[in-house]
Amino acid sequence: MLIHFWDLPEKRNYVLFNKKFNKKIIKILKDRKYEYKMLDRFKNRKIKIRTIKKLSSELNIDLRNFEKNISWIGGLNSKGLSNPRLPFNFSNRNGARFISAIVNDGCLTRKGKNGYCRLMYDNFDKTIRRSVINDYLSIFGGQRKEIAFRNYDKKKYLEFTSVIRDVLELILKKKGPKTETNIAIPNFVFKDKENMLGWLEQTIADEAEIKYYPNKYRRSIVWRRSFDVTNIFNEKIKTTIPLRRLSSKLQKLVQEQKCNLIEGERKILETINLSYRIYNLGVYPTTKNKIRTKWQISITRRENLLKLRKMIKIPSKEKDKIFSNMCKEFRRYKEPLKIKQTIVNLGKNKRTFTAIDLKLKMRYKNISTTYKWLNKFEKEGLIKKIKLSTYGKGHYRKPAKYKLILNK
Repeated sequence: MLIHFWDLPEKRNYVLFNKKFNKKIIKILKDRKYEYKMLDRFKNRKIKIRTIKKLSSELNIDLRNFEKNISWIGGLNSKGLSNPRLPFNFSNRNGARFISAIVNDGCLTRKGKNGYCRLMYDNFDKTIRRSVINDYLSIFGGQRKEIAFRNYDKKKYLEFTSVIRDVLELILKKKGPKTETNIAIPNFVFKDKENMLGWLEQTIADEAEIKYYPNKYRRSIVWRRSFDVTNIFNEKIKTTIPLRRLSSKLQKLVQEQKCNLIEGERKILETINLSYRIYNLGVYPTTKNKIRTKWQISITRRENLLKLRKMIKIPSKEKDKIFSNMCKEFRRYKEPLKIKQTIVNLGKNKRTFTAIDLKLKMRYKNISTTYKWLNKFEKEGLIKKIKLSTYGKGHYRKPAKYKLILNK
């Protein structure tokens, strides 16, 4: 996805050109006998994009020639962006990560008292903030000092200059918190695997919890998304009954509303062939009497997490370290290994064996657990069922017989 300078709001954005190009344009303007006022604009003065578009047509100079010679772009009284990398290209991992960061922990605010909105990214993790700045520089060019950092006890956020805000308006098309707008992932993200991985790794950095409990053999990556359903609730249910007292049918009506971010991330995970689970965690009221529904994505299983580890690097130093440790120290469950060895020993010591034999060896209290493991290892090809279970003359049941497949 490319954003050219002429795509930006032409009335409130200005440009400066490099000196060599300025001289060239001034000479052309003199030859065409333009007024001194127009000549003066090219002597280190900020020029409206609208004016450049008009000149491009009059002088028959391609807008791309103007674009590649821009040395600064921004609002009349803003810091703007020096040495911009025009056109701005978001179709890469850096671009997708930056957009993901703004959607996750940032905000394109609605218009304030001055009539303008602001673009911010709020995160206490300095390694993630540093990554967002690096992505910014990769996409837009400019300098670090052009990004304002607001450092408060309860907030630590980056604030971007007005021209970057205008670019994000073109991409996101919605203003306000993601919980209220039910914003969707921009379409360009789905056009390339690198874009999708960029979105995913930034989302994990901002939103996910890396659950790693080695002693309990629990490993997963989980993140949640909430969005406001107050209007849907009021329109479809039309009741003053408190949310907690609603029937399950009415609650389900609200829960079925789709979360656009979750649907987009579902598409990403399916495209890169990662298994996942999505849960609706129900509806809940906020302190401001709003009603929201919450969704959760969970990525689990050893092979699945190892595959993900090969594809992404999490922009959070702490989370990436936990994820790496999780994958490096993956150990199979002790119980399956113990059962597998017991089955191998049974197969070697006896020509055939049954679930009862395994139950006695493992000292299980009931036979159902034994059948679960036998079915598992039969599917894996370790053992083979050579005789089905049968009923005798009475009410007892003769168990199925198995044998070990020796090449395993």
